[in-house]
Amino acid sequence: MWIFFGLVVWLITFRGFLNSSFDLESDAFSYYDHTKFLVENLSHGVFPLWDPFWCNGAPNDFFLRRIGALNPLYTMMSILNLLGLSFRMVYLYGLAFYYWGGMIAFYLLANRIYQDRLLAYAGYLILLFSALGTRIFDSYMMLITVPLLWLFYFLVSFTQKPTKIAFLGLVLSLMVLMSTYIPFYFVMIMLFFGIFFCLFYIEQVPKIFSNFLGFFKANKWLVFFGIGVIALACIPLLSFFKESLQGHLVMPARHGDIGNKNVLTVPQHAIDWGAVEDLFYSGYFSNLRMFKFAVVYVPFFSVILIVLGLITRISRRAAFLFILGVGLFCCIVPHGLPFYDFLYKHFFVFKLFRNLHFFIWFFLIPLFVFWSLENWHLFKQLIDTSNQKFAIWLYLALAHLGVGLFVFLRHDAILSTYITIFLSLVFWSALLFKNSFNHQWILALLTLTILIQPLEAYHYFNLKGVPFKNTNYLYDFSFFKTYLKNPVITDDVSSKSSLYYATEGYNFIYNNLSSMALMNYLKYKFILVDHLEVIHRENLDIQALENHFLNYDNTAVIFTNNSGPAVTESDDPQPSKFFEPIQQESQQFKILSMGANHLTILTNFPYSKFLIYNDSYTPDWHVKINDQTQELYEANAAFKGVWVPAGRNIVEFRYGNFSQYLLNISLSLIAFAILMVIIWYAYRP
Repeated sequence: MWIFFGLVVWLITFRGFLNSSFDLESDAFSYYDHTKFLVENLSHGVFPLWDPFWCNGAPNDFFLRRIGALNPLYTMMSILNLLGLSFRMVYLYGLAFYYWGGMIAFYLLANRIYQDRLLAYAGYLILLFSALGTRIFDSYMMLITVPLLWLFYFLVSFTQKPTKIAFLGLVLSLMVLMSTYIPFYFVMIMLFFGIFFCLFYIEQVPKIFSNFLGFFKANKWLVFFGIGVIALACIPLLSFFKESLQGHLVMPARHGDIGNKNVLTVPQHAIDWGAVEDLFYSGYFSNLRMFKFAVVYVPFFSVILIVLGLITRISRRAAFLFILGVGLFCCIVPHGLPFYDFLYKHFFVFKLFRNLHFFIWFFLIPLFVFWSLENWHLFKQLIDTSNQKFAIWLYLALAHLGVGLFVFLRHDAILSTYITIFLSLVFWSALLFKNSFNHQWILALLTLTILIQPLEAYHYFNLKGVPFKNTNYLYDFSFFKTYLKNPVITDDVSSKSSLYYATEGYNFIYNNLSSMALMNYLKYKFILVDHLEVIHRENLDIQALENHFLNYDNTAVIFTNNSGPAVTESDDPQPSKFFEPIQQESQQFKILSMGANHLTILTNFPYSKFLIYNDSYTPDWHVKINDQTQELYEANAAFKGVWVPAGRNIVEFRYGNFSQYLLNISLSLIAFAILMVIIWYAYRP
């Protein structure tokens, strides 16, 4: 009941965002758009490997990796969307409950380690009302933090007692994490955890390994299944990395001019924001009346717990948690310490981290809360084992007085901070003299102590909420209608800012053609021409191509490294001087079906025509005419083109291959099925 009460209070606190009175901010717009694109396609039974609406068409795999497309969350969202619920409500409340699920994992983890439900409940509330929850509305932290918390819960559970359900939980968590955008955040966290665990608990490693091995021997088929689906879940990621090396994709805003073939690589000089910078930035907002997005904040009660732990013994677990946090922190400081420079130079994965401060949100905030719980545990042990109740209470009073004095001298504390300090003294006094309160009053007092400060802080946070503006959501349209013009432009061709993600061809013409020429040409999604100019790629005349676009020339430029196409002219005896744009459907041109990965057109031209589909070209696109494979050309340096004969024809463009769709759909269904098994097991009689 109290755990659910915490959720209700959190939902009420952020109701302005959840009910769309306030707008999302920063990266959250992009994540909203790409999640909507995935979920609504899944609702129609389509796994979208291509996005025709991003930069005039681009492979969607980057965005699928960024949101973690195998997450069962999206399958559940697609089911709710299919039932008629609005996507915005499904998305916002879906993320809210997903975040809550991560907090449940933290509660279960703390309870499993400490066997103390009151302590675990305190950690649940502290983390739930930390600034971690605000990142739902401006970033994507939850997509890694939540499965990471569940992974640690299932890992500890499986280590303590190997069970099939804990193993399946590990499999599901790893599937989700390994399918996220650059999983090296997760890999690095687990690497540091493994190293420091072995340093502090080396004597337990053989026993743990023996227990794991015993489980594997007793459940061979289940283990083979788990390892197999984890390996399969890595295939889309590996394919994405392979594609990033082929040069068909570019990320200029991220990659810069670094001399590395992998477009995901980040120049070291571009990394100027690490953990220290994030904490310094947050320090400017220590006055919680100024609280805003991206400010690191944990409810003040956790600080009091650490102060109380100062008189306790230093446990091995406390030292482990502290050294783990400090060790990871030192390696995500890009300037001033030698660790990051060394790692960047010698370990390739460090060249893929662009936002080092994300580690604070993914791992260090939950770790800090867990460390504060360890101090609770040690102080509670002192209370339970000591006969010097008055001496302990005297320390309680002095510690809280000292904390209060420190807060007062800063001159920026909000009123609820002082109330938190007072209520904390009352709470710990009640625990010290157990006969004073019953269990429910203890829970109520603890809840009030933890929540009173964040509730005031989030009140000020909500006062800064930006009113909802529908135009910020570029993808709020149907993806399954016929569009002869692109309904969304994600890059302003007039500004000439660096594209974030695009095909190589589109990025080339975007940066080398004038804005007027590009906008003039891209007004039309389909055009017909009668003449082809065949050239080698290195001989492309940029000025001539720009003139083609400006003058509507009835000519298309195509690349070849061989002898070129057999036909370069249509059989039209009186071709026009200008290309023919398709501005509406007719008896000669009709779109039969359109989706993320395909386009099927009915044509009925009196003469053969070269059809240009102004959607970006990559070698993974294929075309068939009347079920016969035809050659697809890279037309006008960036787009798709094909010769269409006279008469009635069915022209079908298709991206990728069947095995890609089958793999992704199968993995999504397997992940969802594993989740259902875990939920069934948790709630079975």
